[in-house]
Amino acid sequence: MATWQAFSYLPPINSTNLTTTTSTSTTTITTDFPFPTPGNDLCANADGDVHEGGSASPNHINFSFGAENSTCLTGECIRLAANYLNNMNRDASPCEDFYEFACGKYATRRVIAEHEKKVTVLSEMKRELDRHLKDILEKTPRENATRSMKLAQIYFDSCMDEFAQDDLGVQPLMSLISNLGGWPLLTNARFDSIDFQWEVLAGHLALYGIDGIFRVFVHSSFDDSNKHVLMFSPPKLFLEKKKFYREVPSSNVYLQYYRQYILSLLSLLGVDMEDETGVIEYQVDDIIDFERRIANLTRIELSRNHSSINNMISFGDFKKKYDKINWDAFFNEEMRSNLGRMPDSLLINVVDINYFDNLYSLIKSKPLSSINNFLMWCLVSNYDFYLPAKFRKPMLEFRQKMYGVSSDDPLWEVCVGEVRDNLAMPLSTEYAHKFFTKREKGVAEDMIRDLKKAMEHTLLNADWIDESTREAALMKLDAMGHKIGFPDSLLNETAVLLPYAGVRLTANQFFDNAISLKKAAYRDSLSKLHRTPSVIDWASPIIAVDAFHYFTGNEIIFPAGILQFPMFVPDAPSFANYGAIGMGIGHEITHGYDDLGAQYDEKGNLRGWWHTETMTTFQKKKQCFVAQYGSKVEPHTGRKVDGKMTIGENIADNGGLRVAFQAYQLKLDREKETRRLPGLTEFSPNQLFFLAYANTWCEALKPSAIDHIMDTDVHSLGMFRVNVPLQNLPAFSKEFDCPIGSPMNPQTSALNANEKLVACCAQDPQIDKGCASKYCNFGQITQFMVLPFIADSKHDHTECCTNQNVLPLCRAFCNASKAVPTDMLKYGLCTSEFDKYRLCFRTHLKHHEAIRH
Repeated sequence: MATWQAFSYLPPINSTNLTTTTSTSTTTITTDFPFPTPGNDLCANADGDVHEGGSASPNHINFSFGAENSTCLTGECIRLAANYLNNMNRDASPCEDFYEFACGKYATRRVIAEHEKKVTVLSEMKRELDRHLKDILEKTPRENATRSMKLAQIYFDSCMDEFAQDDLGVQPLMSLISNLGGWPLLTNARFDSIDFQWEVLAGHLALYGIDGIFRVFVHSSFDDSNKHVLMFSPPKLFLEKKKFYREVPSSNVYLQYYRQYILSLLSLLGVDMEDETGVIEYQVDDIIDFERRIANLTRIELSRNHSSINNMISFGDFKKKYDKINWDAFFNEEMRSNLGRMPDSLLINVVDINYFDNLYSLIKSKPLSSINNFLMWCLVSNYDFYLPAKFRKPMLEFRQKMYGVSSDDPLWEVCVGEVRDNLAMPLSTEYAHKFFTKREKGVAEDMIRDLKKAMEHTLLNADWIDESTREAALMKLDAMGHKIGFPDSLLNETAVLLPYAGVRLTANQFFDNAISLKKAAYRDSLSKLHRTPSVIDWASPIIAVDAFHYFTGNEIIFPAGILQFPMFVPDAPSFANYGAIGMGIGHEITHGYDDLGAQYDEKGNLRGWWHTETMTTFQKKKQCFVAQYGSKVEPHTGRKVDGKMTIGENIADNGGLRVAFQAYQLKLDREKETRRLPGLTEFSPNQLFFLAYANTWCEALKPSAIDHIMDTDVHSLGMFRVNVPLQNLPAFSKEFDCPIGSPMNPQTSALNANEKLVACCAQDPQIDKGCASKYCNFGQITQFMVLPFIADSKHDHTECCTNQNVLPLCRAFCNASKAVPTDMLKYGLCTSEFDKYRLCFRTHLKHHEAIRH
């Protein structure tokens, strides 16, 4: 599931995210690349043009709307204008740092609460949404509430009742542990292995929503989106990412934090930490070692090749291949009754073959007592949250060390979140009734049509895509579905109650209520194995501030939760909506063609539909993004962005912005933008589009949390989500009259011809002759950029040419005594490595008259 940091794809494994030339009257689509390539030294400019620009001063931007325009003074317009103005730093230049210009005052006006890692526009939207949900839970009259709503209210009340939780103490957890066979570590009792089967315990834990040693769940099939399939995968890791487990515990600060958390919680649960310290610490270290070995077995964490996680095998063959594991013991009666028929011919998906190939060796290397300790710890670490507040203190201390939060979330926010996570459908129904209208849905529908039309133009004009791939891409766009707001099925109380069949919640029993709901969720998931995926399946995220792309459904989803101020303001001028939620729509559409979406066809099935050469070109463009974002430095920590981890979201950000801007131009073709915002009349509609875009990603970060955010979030930080896509969009520099070479318009006219050359020639290592005749004038490029530099004997090139960081091929160019071989020249200029070679020459480029003139 995508996080609340909006605009992501929804991962295929769910645990239950272009250039336009414009005028006010016409729009000409002249796109070279549907997925924009960065317009700096790393890659070609997507337009093939560089805006010459001027010198823009933030205090002297004056673009008149014309006499026929009026200032919008509705409540929504005033609120929107105030939002932009309060965030804006007018002392900053939009051509130097547009994020600072648009969002420079945002952080100074926010206080990051002790329990938060950051404050963002999206987190503020979530807080507002949570207040609405709290009011629904507290103020909906019980006597008039539906049965499903009463369940939500009972669960909320039991979560809020800390006195009842204190009265129960640790007893509910101890009862659960006892029912599962007990945990000798808690009482320092002797472990009896005679009747212990770890598979039996793992199967029972699965019913409580706990992964244990592996996950078994139902998901839509990668091969046929009209079917569900049973999937086997590695478990979720407590520390989230495999990278946190790599170093040995003695030198791994994250594992040390984890160890202290375990010891502190065990102490609160009554473990004798004085007389048995050594024994307990040994067992805790063993638990961590087992989990660390599990982490090191996994290979799919960053896999962006979904064919590698689509490993279909019959259930019978699976059991034979991994016959050392007692699968009949794992699949207990309750699991089988919900899964239905499970013949040996049933096809299942083993997501990580390597993990299961090596799993039994890991299990065999440990005594049964170690496996029991690990599984029981999985239970305790998943359910300590539902104990009285004092038992949550070790987790708070862990969070303090990991990312600097110094208090728990306010109780009401915690409890709203619990209802959202476990009873989403009834809460969604009430929210949709109260806060989402047909008017809002209509405005969003119109925008989606414009965004899809803009993407269609993009695909039609992409000259690097072969015709068969273009036809398939257009077919996928035409078939791409969209859902807005909430499904009509939420209006059916019977359908809303279906996932909670048999659930009985009791006031003052928070722990037991949580168990009932988690078991119901897992039962409901298993019961879908033989059912066709249903539209009601998308209901759960509608009260999330997020948007989704379902690869296996080829559809984009914009829940009611994201369609609120300031992301979506239905009656505001169009620039506000197209720049904010419009970019989000474009972002989700682009996900259908990013490096993951490109693997799924128009039916949402995992299938290769790209021509080999076109895919090769795309992969090179993708590497441009990896390199561009990977060169960006977060100023507080000095860390560079992880260009690989964030690649999918970065592609979607760049594509989404471009397509949204095109769609806005289409909107202006139909109806001129006549309304202005108070206090912002000096800005043109196009400039306000970019201002709306930037305001989506304003944020204030807690310094102690930045490392953790950059380690775990697949989205780039806000400053990079704003500035990098704008640097890659020449229309932005044109609108703000940013001079060439300014930070927001980094292209230079001297390099532009070569950037065209690299982009063109990269399509084919042998250099397509048609392309070469258009751009690849090697003699001219060489004479202009390379040979004069080499031939110039007046200057010492030693520093550049002997630099050990310069590739050998680059040093070959520096050998003035020899002619540069044509093949070497072609190789150097027509590969994605050329940016490295150019760095060699750019060191002294500005000092050479032959280059300068």
